Formats: sequence, structure tokens, C-alpha cells
Amino acid sequence: MSLNRLAVLVSTALIGIGLPLPATAVPALDREDSPQAVSWLERAAAAPNRVSYHGTQIITAWGPQGASSAMLDIVHAASQGSEISVIGSPSSPGAKAFVQRATSTEASIDGGPLSLLQATYKLVYKCCTDLIGRTAVLVEALRDDQTLAARFWIDKATGLLLQRQLFGVDGKTMVRATVFTELEIEDSQFIRHLPPMTPNGVEPLGLGKVDSLRSEGWVCTPELPAALKLYDVHQDTTNDSLQFSYSDGLFNVSVFEQRGALDPAAVAGFTPTQTPGVYVRYGMPSYVVWSSGGIVYTLIGDVPPDALGKVIEAFPHELPVHLSTVQRIGSGLAKIATWLTPMGALSPKLG
Repeated sequence: MSLNRLAVLVSTALIGIGLPLPATAVPALDREDSPQAVSWLERAAAAPNRVSYHGTQIITAWGPQGASSAMLDIVHAASQGSEISVIGSPSSPGAKAFVQRATSTEASIDGGPLSLLQATYKLVYKCCTDLIGRTAVLVEALRDDQTLAARFWIDKATGLLLQRQLFGVDGKTMVRATVFTELEIEDSQFIRHLPPMTPNGVEPLGLGKVDSLRSEGWVCTPELPAALKLYDVHQDTTNDSLQFSYSDGLFNVSVFEQRGALDPAAVAGFTPTQTPGVYVRYGMPSYVVWSSGGIVYTLIGDVPPDALGKVIEAFPHELPVHLSTVQRIGSGLAKIATWLTPMGALSPKLG
């Protein structure tokens, strides 16, 4: 299904690699967060569980593919979850998905754990501004080198996150933006016909099983490049695959591992990378697939392309071999992305 793109393709800025600076060239950042910034982010994390609304949201990601954008119609019931529809052309209506209300006790902002956001970045309160006719507060996240990593606009009346901007390592290049263009707060909301929920057979394992899984040969490193930390593990008993979830509080990566070898037919529509046997498809989110050591890896994430390459390099790789029909298995894991995030649920339609 084709969608009306809401932004024209733009060329991707290439970030050069300069000479390393002396250790004293950039002063260490005061990592003490603003209490007001933390308080507002905590309120934003809790708001969807108590505030119902109907709104229009635009999500844009910039990468090697240019600019990928989607306009979403969101009906959110605080007691149930969100029904999200992609707004397409009249002749090609958008896809629709339902994202169940989060039951985890871990506070998160747009899918990123708030605890990791606090641990990775300095949070700064920037007072008040206006956005789509509503009074909002602005919170910024800064890296240790004082470059800007993210901006959050939070509705002062309800605590809902109205807009989020994520920036590349230079602190200037925007790599992802999420913004409400219309928002109507509802006294109550009820979604009558709920689409299917989480696939059957997916079970949470938590971090307590990591050592045992590692001893069984699974690759479950506690930390990846770009300050991504492992914070959750799931198992799909229907295909014996594992999902390892990583985040720095802003960017998120899920790595799915399954015993077998990658069927070349499963990477149709993907682009070969400089690493033999590794294939990528940029978008919202981006997908990377490869196999090594008898394990098929499917990486799904929203990290910037430069960071994504470093993340891929952190995993085992080997030259692909010719497979018999019996040996081949497809990655078969992208379906799990349908319940990771709102954009994951709609990613097959967004490309």
C-alpha cells in the first residue's frame, strides 16, 4: 500500500570524522538534572494512563533513504490503549493498528525508559512556550559533550508529550521528529472494536535469564555502542526466538535471535551493506538482517544510521554460505515488531 509522503526526499548530511580533541578540550558536563525537568518528564510518562484524547500526529525520520514521513490519526483511551490509523490518499486508505495500554511499571517516554534517559543524558528545564494553541514546557536532553540530543514539548495542562525532536551526534542534525498538529482532550474515550493484541506465545523473561541464555550460546551483550543498554528480554515460544531490547532513553533497538540460517529470499527489498551477508532497509523503523554462527539476527531500531552501523559491528559476522532448501529459514521475526511500538505496528505499510 503506498502512502502520500508528507515531506520531499532530502539529501543526507555526511558527518565527517575529525581528529580527536585533547581530554581537557571539552569540560566535563555537570550531570545533575534539573528537578523540574525530571518532574515534567515523569508527568509525561504517566499522562497516557490517565488522559484520553483524539489527535493528528506527524512522524518524520531522516536517513540515507531521505525523509520518511507519516501522518497518523490517534484515538487514545486511557483505560485501553491507542487505535492508530495511517492517513493515506482517498484511494488508498492507511493501515490501522491497536497498541495496548502499557502495563509495565517502568516509566517511558515514546518507548524509551525514563530511567535510562536520566542515566545517559543531562535533563534541562527551559520553561514555557506555545505549541498548537496550548501552553507547553520545554525540556532538553544534553550529551556529556554538551551537544543537544533531544527536545521535549510537554502540555502544561495535561502532561501529554506534544512534540519530540531527536538530534544526531553533532547536536544540530535532526534525525527524527514527532509532533501533534491537532489535539483534542476527551473527558472519556472508549474504543469499541479492538484489533488483535500481542501475538500468542510471547513471554517476558526479564534480565534475570541473561546469564543462562548467554551460556546457551545466545548473544545478549549488556551494552551496545551509542550507550544502548539492555533493559528487557522476551521469548517467542512459537518459533523459539528471543528478543533483546536496548535503549539509551531516546533511541531504541530490538535484536531478535533465532537458530538457523538466513534464507536469501527473506531479504527481498533490502540493500546489501559493506559487510557481506548483512542487509539493511532504512525507514520507520530501520531493519537489518544477517546470520552468523547458526543464529539469524533481525535488528529493528530507530537509531541514526551512523550509530546503527556501529551497533551492527558489535555482533558476530561470518561470510554467508550456500544453503540447501532444508537449511533455509526466513528471518520470520519482523512480525514481532507489530507490538513493539506504534510505528513498529505500522512499519510494514510505511517502508
